[in-house]
Amino acid sequence: MTKVSLNAEKLETAIAQIRKVATDAEGARSSINLELNNADVTVPDTDFSTDALTAIDNLRARADEIESCKDEIVRLNESGIAGMDANGVITYNLPDTVTINSSDDLSSVVQAEIDAEKAKNADPDELLDLMNGSVADHQDDEVYAAAFADAMGPEGMADLAYTIDKHRQYQLENFPDYDPKDPDTDYGTRWDRANEAWLSAQATLSICFGTATNSSAWTPQHRKEYAEELAELVTDEDQPYYMPLGFNLLLEGANRTAANTAEVDGEAVQAGGVFNKYFLQDLGNAIQAHEKTSEGYPAWWEMMLKTSSPEGSMGDWDPMAGILTAMGRQPDAALDFLAPPVDDRATEQTVEVDGTTWEWLKGRDWDSTSFEALTAAVAGASEHRQLTTGTKDERAAWITEQAVVDMAGRKDGLWTDTSRQNAAVVLANSMQEVDEAAGDVQRNSRRSQFNAAMPAGWDEKHDEEVRALLQETLKDDVALQTVSDAAGRYASARMDSALDALPEDASGEEAYKRASQTGYSNGRLIGYIQGAAEKGRGDAAAEKDATNQMILNAFGKGLSFIPGPQSAVAGKALSIAESYALDMVGDCLPSNAQQAQDEAVSMQEQAMRRILAESYVKLDERGYLPPEAYLDYENNYYEDSWMKRDDQGDLHIDGEALLSNPESIEQFMGWIEDDWELDSVLGEALMGSNGFEAGAKSGRR
Repeated sequence: MTKVSLNAEKLETAIAQIRKVATDAEGARSSINLELNNADVTVPDTDFSTDALTAIDNLRARADEIESCKDEIVRLNESGIAGMDANGVITYNLPDTVTINSSDDLSSVVQAEIDAEKAKNADPDELLDLMNGSVADHQDDEVYAAAFADAMGPEGMADLAYTIDKHRQYQLENFPDYDPKDPDTDYGTRWDRANEAWLSAQATLSICFGTATNSSAWTPQHRKEYAEELAELVTDEDQPYYMPLGFNLLLEGANRTAANTAEVDGEAVQAGGVFNKYFLQDLGNAIQAHEKTSEGYPAWWEMMLKTSSPEGSMGDWDPMAGILTAMGRQPDAALDFLAPPVDDRATEQTVEVDGTTWEWLKGRDWDSTSFEALTAAVAGASEHRQLTTGTKDERAAWITEQAVVDMAGRKDGLWTDTSRQNAAVVLANSMQEVDEAAGDVQRNSRRSQFNAAMPAGWDEKHDEEVRALLQETLKDDVALQTVSDAAGRYASARMDSALDALPEDASGEEAYKRASQTGYSNGRLIGYIQGAAEKGRGDAAAEKDATNQMILNAFGKGLSFIPGPQSAVAGKALSIAESYALDMVGDCLPSNAQQAQDEAVSMQEQAMRRILAESYVKLDERGYLPPEAYLDYENNYYEDSWMKRDDQGDLHIDGEALLSNPESIEQFMGWIEDDWELDSVLGEALMGSNGFEAGAKSGRR
């Protein structure tokens, strides 16, 4: 601690004197300028007036900065955190763990100190207002977050997380049937609002803590020491018995989704913190070391047995649930913890994965709560399934292969919507293996440019496991759309690669044939997903229509996705999952009208149309469609909404507009059938329909 002593009145006098010096200097500068101008004198090799003004402005700014710091110390005294003696001297112990470089930093520290003191003594209503007010307003402020975490301390942070949850449970269990302050709102709506408000507070605390661990205001040594103290709360059974519960809530926030989203008041918000990867690894290593060296049950288990009445499930107590959830939101931490290299110096050709941690985790007793966390961590690690020059994609391939085999064997009672959504991210990031299972083949990177662009693959084929995991995972709507969208992106990239591999002098007929062959593979992939979803869900007719429409919409969205400079063919499925989780807040299910419109057209036919549309978009982009295709029988250009002009005024297909609207696809089909030159290749393109049928049959097995 650094002791700060301040006499506000004396400092105000000093500040006034500084400002007087600046004012006097400004007057002198003006007088000198006037004299020089009257005498028509130029001072050589200098810009006296500008330099003097800069110095005066700097002096005034320094006075303002000192005054701001003084005001913050006074605010601490007024809040009761700092003390004042009889002579008016305020004394405050400034924490050494937080670096302060400006009055803004000091303001953040002061606010954090005030809020931490309030949090320790607040009643439920005050605490809810504080967390969703000042703490939420500052949750992304690195200095504030670091100071708040330090003021609370590791035990205080875990205790606060536990307290928030206990207040939430108590209020919901004793929720009144009628509220005189809100008589017109029904019980269910008021209950949901109360629950979401407390979950928002829980998320805020986790986010703020995550910001602290990433803050430059903390040194690496302090961050490591904080992690050690936090880990002791769950590895020392003499700590308060409920510490494992608070520990997990602090790391998880409002839920255990890898996509890190939660619904609050009809809006999608961040569910929990994003923590420093070394901080999470330190926590994970501490728990692993404790459990491997403990005789009998680990400390957190013994603490769970001290409860007078059951509190939560076993997964709520297991500290690895909180750590793994947080790792799911920090892919680097997840990969390095779950699949570290045996030798850090290894290359992608020589890397060998150390499976010790994975074997340790597999041997745990998982319930549905902790299994959500495990699937989150694997989802995070799978984000590294992108082609790199290092070993990340090789290690990510290894852990996803291990995890898919393991998850496919888990019983139905273990699964929740959250774990399905997390597993969907793993499958979406492993689309090359899903595609292999759909086509009953195994890729070879030397056989095509597309295969060569893929990240490292699995060592073995696991068709049965992939199918079983798809059938379980796709029971959830967000999971279904995540995988379907990723399949669309994969199919689009494959079509691009196939057409780009054609020689420069390739004819239109050759291009159509290549597109048709690729369309068959793409049709088989989406058919496989549809078949697996149908088998897993066992939908009735009406529900099946809605399921199919979700698949088609997401697949079409993926087909029209335009990758940026940093995008990869595979990987980054967390962002896809997040987008559909956000959509679900606003209910993205297809409307009854849209379902009715599509009932007359089979799923197979609709999939074929989207694949066909995507093929023509890419043929158009490469100039393989004849110029006459854009003219009607009177030689006038078409004016359809899914066509657009380029900078030269030439007409082209707008892929995004076409694939996102069923009505546009209907018009597109009419456009093809009305033009004999385009219609001549339609039969070849129908191979995509045959592929869909074969894939769907395989997915239903």
